Amino acid sequence: MNRRLVKPTITSIHVIFLLGLLSSLAYMLTQKIVPDSLQLLERGYLFTQNQLLPFGPRSTNTNFIFGPFISIFVGTALLVYEHPIAPLVGILVTHVVGFFLIQKISFLSSVPRFLPPFLFFYWLSPWRSSEVFLWNPSFLFPLMILYLYGIDLCHRGKNFSGTLLVVLTIVITFQIHNSFVFLLVLGAWIVLRSRIFPHPGALLLGSVLGTIMLIPAGKVIWFHPEILEMNRNSAGLFGNLLTGGEAIKGILYWFRYPSLYFGATTFQLPSVNWSEAGVWAKVWIVVKWSMAVLSLVFVVWANLRFYRKAKGTFLWELVTGAFVALVAVSALSPVPFNFWHLYLTYPLTIIPIAWCISRIRLKPFAVMSLGVYFVIYAGITAFNSYKHDITNLQSESYGRLVTSKGHQIKERFSRFTLKMKE
Repeated sequence: MNRRLVKPTITSIHVIFLLGLLSSLAYMLTQKIVPDSLQLLERGYLFTQNQLLPFGPRSTNTNFIFGPFISIFVGTALLVYEHPIAPLVGILVTHVVGFFLIQKISFLSSVPRFLPPFLFFYWLSPWRSSEVFLWNPSFLFPLMILYLYGIDLCHRGKNFSGTLLVVLTIVITFQIHNSFVFLLVLGAWIVLRSRIFPHPGALLLGSVLGTIMLIPAGKVIWFHPEILEMNRNSAGLFGNLLTGGEAIKGILYWFRYPSLYFGATTFQLPSVNWSEAGVWAKVWIVVKWSMAVLSLVFVVWANLRFYRKAKGTFLWELVTGAFVALVAVSALSPVPFNFWHLYLTYPLTIIPIAWCISRIRLKPFAVMSLGVYFVIYAGITAFNSYKHDITNLQSESYGRLVTSKGHQIKERFSRFTLKMKE
């Protein structure tokens, strides 16, 4: 009997995944070990020496982040392979899991023709592809996707697993970055709007598990309460609201993230003197800034159209809640914003753009050109920029900055660490 063979086909989503993966690999293989990376590697090194440092790196102008997540994640990777590339592989794996998890979120996949443009801007943009880097913000992208997946489960009904996933995501984000407050405000908004139905038992269990995770940090603080006063400055809550400009800057990231106006710190290239620059350097500058300005105009138009036309849908409610949460966090923050401070909002800022694109017919050439632009941008900035250099040898930097100074690191953190084995 003849059987019809079904040949696998290459879809647009396969192409998006492959190009974004190659871009992330380029960034991963060329990273420099900068001070932010060093803080993570020191914690991972101590873990390999049976010492748990239950605090993450110092947050901007405030104290250390509480919780052992960073130490355990980086330390476990270094135990598998003692090379700074090991935790980067772990970070990349979390990003890949997030990519495929997006396709399981029903409120994204149920909108006709919505998923391909959403994945295109989420996965290919250098905002995301560059964040396979050794610092805390790189974890925020997959954590936000986990949070949205939990929200999706709760949106379908009073779901135990979804509620537990939302709570644990908040708990882990708390151990990574102070922007976890965004998740709290967004969650409160959609609960009050009766858009999700949290499970009381899962809320209780998640809270208990979160408390257990913080016991190591609590134990250290019990014996050394002076730790709570370290690294502090005079900044107080609502500092950005009082200054005004910084709060507005935070809100404007809603429009900047889905645009082609990328972060200067991550992608800062060597300065170019226009009068001395070659033809190709000038062409690149003109193209880069023209694309940035035009994309900002499109993003503003897409948001206005989305808010007028999509009202009443769950996507509209979620995006509105996200914008409210962004305004709240921007006003509440005591420190000036840098581009990585608001990464949790990034997937949500794409929704109005993907929604509008799903309703218009784009020429394949336009889509292909933008995809090529993303990949070229990744190649140029991974070759030589603030945090990347193709000639950099990560293993040598790790040996010089961490393993050869292991004794100094142990002494510096002697008050903070807990012995794991006798």
